[in-house]
Amino acid sequence: MLLDFLPFSRSPGRLRGRSGLLRYVHFLGGIGLVLVLWCVLRYRYGGPATALAWLIGGNALYYLAGVALAYRLRDNRAFCKYLCPVSVPLKVGSRLSLIKVKGDATKCTNCGACTRACPMDVRVPDYVRSGRRVLASECTLCQTCITVCPNNALRLSVGLDAGGADLLRQRPVAACPGGCPTAQAAVQSKL
Repeated sequence: MLLDFLPFSRSPGRLRGRSGLLRYVHFLGGIGLVLVLWCVLRYRYGGPATALAWLIGGNALYYLAGVALAYRLRDNRAFCKYLCPVSVPLKVGSRLSLIKVKGDATKCTNCGACTRACPMDVRVPDYVRSGRRVLASECTLCQTCITVCPNNALRLSVGLDAGGADLLRQRPVAACPGGCPTAQAAVQSKL
């Protein structure tokens, strides 16, 4: 909820390159930290005061990281896209979800309103044009795309599919803070 109050409601798109891998490193690092604390250092429950300190400290670090990423990348959902460890196991369930967004290609004018409004940068019209449901594991089913579609071309549907490629909107090269990794590699190869 705190991230929704930040001033960057329109995402400039995803960072290019492998920036999404950071959430997997974070997820595995968190599990590794718990295993080291429990198995190696033999840390055990220290009582309610210690548990409360861990809870407040951990949440403060997450809020700080979320706000810092949002301001650095000009995107309210930057933490969700690049750092959130919760999304790692949720992506598996998302692939197998029965309820997904589906579009009617005859009603879709490819205006892009759904893609611009999507907080997770899913390229919804690409799925609609190909006759598939939105199979991106990044889709959180917030239904913003359905709400903003001027032609009522999108709806929720029930079906069985195992997911597919994540078609995500990328940032323009000039919009990447400090330059995008792929753009930097292209410049280096030309030199």
